[in-house]
Order: sequence, then structure tokens, then C-alpha cells
Amino acid sequence: MKRVMIMIALMIFAAGLMAADMMPDFRLPDMDGKNVSLQSLLGKGPILIDFWADYCAPCKTAMPYMHELAEKYEELSVVLVSIDAPKFQNRAKNYLKGKNYKFINLFDPEKSLATRLNVGTPPHSFILNAEGEIVYSHVGFEPGVEAEYEARIKQILYPEGMPEPKDESKAERIHGLDCGHGANK
Repeated sequence: MKRVMIMIALMIFAAGLMAADMMPDFRLPDMDGKNVSLQSLLGKGPILIDFWADYCAPCKTAMPYMHELAEKYEELSVVLVSIDAPKFQNRAKNYLKGKNYKFINLFDPEKSLATRLNVGTPPHSFILNAEGEIVYSHVGFEPGVEAEYEARIKQILYPEGMPEPKDESKAERIHGLDCGHGANK
């Protein structure tokens, strides 16, 4: 009987380890003040959510790399969540308007979502699968980390045994992009 109880306890523990954390549902305003919910983003493919702030140099360094990923994988949604205080939101909006990034830009000035996810210092990135499970989390950014992001995105898009599609013209175009800080392949 004691062995059975130990086995049950171990099975419950193992099941808990295998359960993925879910991204909490949210509704945050975009650049135009319209609310965007997590539910509206789910089901299309992987989602890369990056918390950033206008004062954060590594955040701005990461953006061209995330843009490359968004261009390379059309199923990928890249969501930038600004945690700038309300009085600095215009600076953040102006910065983003000056770029031609393929991102969904949201604002969390009260840090309600950031707090729920224990986001302290930006950048803090999360990769979600199409169901909203957090499959990867990373704090900070340095060139080279985008390779790990891409590997995680590929795991979602092309599960084991499913081949990657060949689109050489698009791959060549992306490979030729230089974000101003050198290729990092």
C-alpha cells in the first residue's frame, strides 16, 4: 500500500512538471487605443511577446532581430508590450512609428500584465504556442539570443517529423538582411 501511495505521489508530481504555464488573458490598448486581447491573437501560430521600454537599449537592439523573425515566419505574431509610464508613452509611440516593424504594439503603463508575469527589468520575452502556453521565457537580450528564439518558434511550427517548407527566395531575402549590427547566423 505504501508503494502504491508513493507511485501515485510521483505521478502527480511528474504531471505537474509537464504542465505548461499559460499566458494569462489580457486586454491592452494598441497604438490607436483599441484593446487587443490574448484570445484575439491565439490560434494563428506562435506568439513572441516582448516587454520593452523606451529607455531600454537592449530592447531596441532586439527589435530588428524580432522583425527578421516576423518577416521570415508569417505565422508568427510578434507583440511588443511597452511598460513605459503614461507620461513617456508618446516617446515610445514615436520611436515605433519611425520604424517599419511588423509588430503588434501594446501598452501596459500600469504594469498589470507585467506584474502577473513577474516581469521586472526589460526586455523580457515570452514565446507562446498557438494555445497560449508559455514554451520559452528569456530576460535580457544580446545578439545571438534570436537563434534560440527561432529554434523555439521552429519547434512550434514544425513538430518532430514534420518537414520545414522550402522557400528559397524568401530564405535568401531574409538571410541577406543586415540589421546594422552584422549577420548572426
